[in-house]
Parts: sequence; structure tokens; C-alpha cells
Amino acid sequence: MKSNLIDKTQNNSPVIIHHGQLQNANNTYDSSCSYPEIETKGEQQPRRCNDVIWAVLFYAHIGALIAVTVKFLPMVIDQWGRLRNYYDNFAQGDDAAAYNKYSNYVDNYYRRVSSSEFHQSSSLTSLAVGVGTRALVQVANLGGLQLSNVDVQDRSLQDQETGADPKGISLLVGLTVVGAFCLSILSLGLMIRFAEGLIKMSLFFNICIGLITSVAGFVSGSTEAGIMGLIIFVLAVCYAFAIWSRIPFAAANLITASTAIQANMGVTVFAFGAIILNGLWMVFWSVSAYSTLYVLGGCNIDGTCANDIPAVYSFLFLLSLYWTAQVIKNVVHVTVAGTVGTWWWAPLEANSCCSSAVMDSHKRALSYSFGSICLGSLLVAIIQALKSLAESARQNDDGILKCIADCVLGCLETIMEIFNEWAFVYVGLYGYSFVEAAKNVMTLFKARGWTAIITDYMVDRVLLMISFGNGMLSGALAAGISYTLQLNLEGIAFGVGFLVGLILTSVVLSVVGSGVNTVIVCYAEDPATFEINHFDLSMRMRSSWREAFPNDFNY
Repeated sequence: MKSNLIDKTQNNSPVIIHHGQLQNANNTYDSSCSYPEIETKGEQQPRRCNDVIWAVLFYAHIGALIAVTVKFLPMVIDQWGRLRNYYDNFAQGDDAAAYNKYSNYVDNYYRRVSSSEFHQSSSLTSLAVGVGTRALVQVANLGGLQLSNVDVQDRSLQDQETGADPKGISLLVGLTVVGAFCLSILSLGLMIRFAEGLIKMSLFFNICIGLITSVAGFVSGSTEAGIMGLIIFVLAVCYAFAIWSRIPFAAANLITASTAIQANMGVTVFAFGAIILNGLWMVFWSVSAYSTLYVLGGCNIDGTCANDIPAVYSFLFLLSLYWTAQVIKNVVHVTVAGTVGTWWWAPLEANSCCSSAVMDSHKRALSYSFGSICLGSLLVAIIQALKSLAESARQNDDGILKCIADCVLGCLETIMEIFNEWAFVYVGLYGYSFVEAAKNVMTLFKARGWTAIITDYMVDRVLLMISFGNGMLSGALAAGISYTLQLNLEGIAFGVGFLVGLILTSVVLSVVGSGVNTVIVCYAEDPATFEINHFDLSMRMRSSWREAFPNDFNY
């Protein structure tokens, strides 16, 4: 967001404080560095709550979920409590009827959820409840309530054979998380220092993946996999040749965004917080959806349901799941946009980990712009929910029409997510409503002639490669720690370390991805002020953009 350090004159030209005096930014350059003015620049909006109705609707749906959970969850707990009583009586050897009742529940459950007929013919309600029941059974097993036919003595012998050391495992997990976090932070420095090299590596990475897949497919006798890998290899090579000249352009964007994020590392705290919040949301949503479907469907613990709940119920629950997840993600995206915008126009206010730019941007995202975030997120969530239902329908009947519907919804989802990315940048920068932001940012790019520039996604491939690489390093670190501590869990440790490294790095680098989008919008809006505040970065961006897009970038 712009501050008092940088304002605009009546003719909408950027002005700066230079040697204590207010000057027109464009007048500080010679004729070779002039930038053409456009009439589509954004303007700071009054601080007001936009799209309020959508924020109210979002909070109302959260309240509705809480209400149904409070109503139905006790009923589910009551049924599971009766099963616990059966098990307690059976474990004490006092009640043969309890043993039979318990065994029937368990045997029926495992027989149903393991059968292919169950997955092919059951209703959506039965399938959802069956999957939920399986999860609850596994949780109960971990908690000590045996719901499978495993003898207690055999279980204790299995635990002794594993030789697992709780303290050693805790140390393993702790060191792995710390190591993965350090790797994710170091990634920012690497991207600033070796941006072009990393982009080239990402292109070769895609080529190698295709080649390895092809060779492995043909060697293993899988002709289909070999041909698919060969196609991927050829496409990756063609793509690398086609965009090789644009590497400096992508590197300039990546360096600028990484520099802005590195100067305001506090935004990554909100990104990590979003991951935790999403995890808690998934737990709550799962409990709410399971208990509601369980009770309304007249279901039993063995996974059988007497009633078939209308599909609209399943759609609403899926919509709730995706909507909230999108809102959490986009709050971070808008926060990053506001922070990078402040760094662009007023770097003195955005030059520390917990700068005022970070905190103010996050507060605006959760207050004035929250309704706009809810609206944009809802549009994507609707498509995602419909796509999930289409995929579920294809499992029972993989017809051509359902396949086409699934593909169309997938394309719409991708288009809508791209559309939202740019619209939310304007929401974070200026405080527009969602519709106004979407219209203005697209008008800006058309005015600049940059419609081709915003479709270039080399940076995304770099972020994916770095996340994968850090996952591998974290996995190797975890395996090494397991070997050093003699835990004999190297395989499991590598898998867990890989996931931890992948997730933590993806969180940090997702912030960089949002920063890249903001940099492109800000450069389209106001390159002159950027040259004053960040001269070296500006010169690098100007030359690389002109080289990559000589027709679209003509200044």
C-alpha cells in the first residue's frame, strides 16, 4: 500500500521525496529512462469494508457447521460408547454376548469396507461414512481401543519387536522439522543469488523426469508408460527451446520478489499459520461432516446406512471444505500483495521482519478486504465442489459425458484460480472490491499490452523444483538422524522427512509466488518509482523484460 512517502499528483504521476523535496518521479530520469503514462493506474480506496455480504455468509456457514456438529456429534459418540462397553465387557471375559456383539460389528465393518462391491455400488453417504469409520477405527487402535481381531499379547510382542524409542523418535522429528525449516529459509537466499541457474535447472529437471519415466517404462515392459514418458521428454525439450530467451525475465521477477520477501520475513509466519489453521479446519470439518452424514443417513458402526442423503448435502459440505481452505490461502496472498506493494512504494516502512507493512496488510486482509476474499474464494470453491462430485460419479460410471464434464470443470478451476491471483493483488494493493479489482487489473495489462507476460509460469516450475529438492534433502537428513540414533527407521524417516521438507518449503515459496505476481502488477503500474527506490533491481528488470518481450515491453 502507498504511504505518505509516495503520493500521486493531480495528473496521476508518481511523486517521491528526493533530498527532502517532493519531486515528480518521471522527471528524475533522462529521456532514455522515461516510462509511458497510462490512464488505468489503481488508486488508493477509502478504508471501508467491501463485499460485506459474502463475509457475513462465510461466518454464517461456519456457525451452521458448529451447530450441526453440536447436535449430531453426541449421537455418534453415544454409539461408539456402546461399542466401547461391549469391548470392555469382552476384555474382562464376563459377557459372551458382548463378545459376539463386538465381533459382529468389527467383522461386518472390515468385510464391507474392504469389498470392491461396496466401493462400486454404495451410495455417496455410505461411502463417506465407511471411509470415516475406517479412519476412526484406526485412531481408536492407536489410542489403545482394539477394534480389530488382534490378540493383546500378539500386539505387545509386535511393539517389543519394533524397538521404537519414544525419545529418539521425538528427537528425530524435532531435528527434521528444524532442518527443513532452515532449508526453506536458505532457499530465498539461493533464489536471489542463483536465480537464472535455478530456472535452467528446473527446465533440465523436467527433461530428466520425462527421460527417466520413458526408460523405466520400456525397461519394465510397460509400453504405455514408456511412450508417455517419451512424450513428456519431447514436450519438455521443445518448451525449453521455446522459452530459453525468457530466462533472464523470469529471473528478474524472482529476484525482485525474493528480495521483497526477505526484507519482510514476517509474512512467512502467516503462511505457516495458514497451514496450521488449515489442519485444524480439516479436523473440525471431518468431524462435522462425518457426524452429520452418519446420523442423517441412519448409519451403523459397521458402515451400513439406512437412508440415502440427497446429493445437495454432500455438495454443501464439499463447498464448505473448499471455500474455507481457499479463504485461508487467499488471506495470505492478499497480505503478501499489500506488503510487497509497501516495499515497492515506501521501502522504509517495509524493511524488517515484523514491519508495519506486514502487520497492516494482514489486518486489512482480515477486515476491510475479507468480504472480497470470501467472494473470490467462493467462485473457485463452487467449481472445486462440482469437480469432486463429477469425479465421484465417474468412479461408478466412467461415461464419456462425465469425463468431459470433469475435464471442463478442471479447466474452469485453473482459469478461475489464475483470475483470482491477479484480482487479489489489486485487492491487497488498493483495497478494491473483488469485481472492481478483477476488472481494473485486466484493464491494466491490456493497456500495457502485457497479456502474454502474465501467462509465463517459469517461476512456478522453479518453486516446485526447489520444494522437491528440499524434500529430498530433508528426507536424507531424517534418515541420517535415524541411523545415527540407531532407531532402525531409515525408510520411514526418509518418507516423513521428505513430506515435512516439501510442505515447509512450499509454504515459504508460495509467499514468493504471490510476491512475483505483485511485482508484475506494480511494474505495470509504476516502474518509475521502483527505479528510484530500488535502482539496481529496476535496471535488471527493465533490461530483461525488454529482451524477453520486445513487442509488449517497449520502454
